[in-house]
Amino acid sequence: MHFTGWLYEQRRLLRFTARIGNVGTTDFRPFLPKHAWQWHMCHLHYHSMEVFAHFDIINNRGEKVAEGHKASFCLEDNNCLPGAEKKYACANYGDQGISVGCSDTYLHTVDCQWVDITDLQPGIYKFKVSINPEFKVAELNYDNNAAVCTMYYNAVTVRMLNCTLQRP
Repeated sequence: MHFTGWLYEQRRLLRFTARIGNVGTTDFRPFLPKHAWQWHMCHLHYHSMEVFAHFDIINNRGEKVAEGHKASFCLEDNNCLPGAEKKYACANYGDQGISVGCSDTYLHTVDCQWVDITDLQPGIYKFKVSINPEFKVAELNYDNNAAVCTMYYNAVTVRMLNCTLQRP
């Protein structure tokens, strides 16, 4: 097999920051115990949830035209509302989770958190971020586990507007 020019191929990646807040009544914890976590070559470490989030770009016909997913390496309390205490920190392989009233933030600089939009034509799309999309972690309801935004793409920049919460 010969891969001519593969070193020179460029891809266009949509990178973004996602903040996941726990507005429920109990802590959000991985459904697998630590000994069952999965190894990922992308980061070269274990992940507590194989599919923590889906990232979908959907055209005006409702068809998925680009996608990505996020495996969870570190669920922790990055920011908490007044009165909520941080419980979870991934330092030194601590327990993972998101406490009630706290949020976990995955910055746009995190490896493997992107959607490849190389072949996407400029236009208006829906961008959907779904958390716990396989419903593996029990929750009272899943009605606010996805954010759907109108995405304007002009081949150079992306703008997200009119975001609403819904079911994954």
